Amino acid sequence: MTLSKWSSLVPFVVGLGGCNQQQPALYASAADQPAFAERYPAALGTTLNVYLTDERQAQTLADGFTKYPDQLDKPSWPAVEQVVTAADQAGRSGDLANGMAEAEAVRGFYASSKDSIHQKVAGSVDYAAKQKQCDAAELPGTAVGAMDRAIDQQVDESVRSHNGATRVIEDNQDALGKQNQDKLQKAADQIALASYIVHVRMPQTKRNLDAALGDASDVKRTLERDQEHAKAVLDDPHASKAAKLTADKRSAAASNALGALDAEIQDAKKQSDEMEKRTQAAQNAYQQAFDALLKDIRARADAQANAAKK
Repeated sequence: MTLSKWSSLVPFVVGLGGCNQQQPALYASAADQPAFAERYPAALGTTLNVYLTDERQAQTLADGFTKYPDQLDKPSWPAVEQVVTAADQAGRSGDLANGMAEAEAVRGFYASSKDSIHQKVAGSVDYAAKQKQCDAAELPGTAVGAMDRAIDQQVDESVRSHNGATRVIEDNQDALGKQNQDKLQKAADQIALASYIVHVRMPQTKRNLDAALGDASDVKRTLERDQEHAKAVLDDPHASKAAKLTADKRSAAASNALGALDAEIQDAKKQSDEMEKRTQAAQNAYQQAFDALLKDIRARADAQANAAKK
């Protein structure tokens, strides 16, 4: 698993800085804005789905910790311990959280705009080839694929620059051995990601979900008000056809959001009540897996030291 798996955006999670205390918002609530209110029910559901995905991913990553030592070929085990410890600490830090937020923003934008971007790039390449009278039917597809890979690689590298374990690997490259560097980097990626999910991302989602639920009543009033306004336009014999078409669209959007609102709020409140315990359980499972990894590495370090004495 690479960092490119980390691409989903949480609608209510903004400015992840790794803080343990929730900071006051620097912006006003958007609950009185109809466009936000229309998106609100779906956004609640998406946030819950992302939390559940985070929970599963954290467990999958932690379950993989046991395989890391066996993948390495005669490294300095004390240096390996430095790497995994740095990765664990990076996952709890504001620096990695900021790097992850940047990566999520880039990947989220690219995922939502990929088809349009692909078409524009392929069209430009095809036009350039024709201008130069080249027979290059496969060039557009090749260019699009290369762009996708380049973006993934660049985002991965950017996130790694926020992971202190990357620097530890570079500073201890001789002790770790060239043959182990790529494997250790991937392990450090996954440890840092698991640590980030359980210590930062999941608690932050809980706090932001609770803040979003505080807007529920205002959102409902906004949707009802927008629906009433649309009805007034539709009932107005002097309103233009274009205005009525717009009002009909607004009315349908408000009705759809209102139809889903109560169920989404009820589900979000139920899940929110359980999130603190589930986050703590995820943190405990992560810590147990990480402690077992450290124990294994330290045992190998002791054996290595004893062998060197003989």
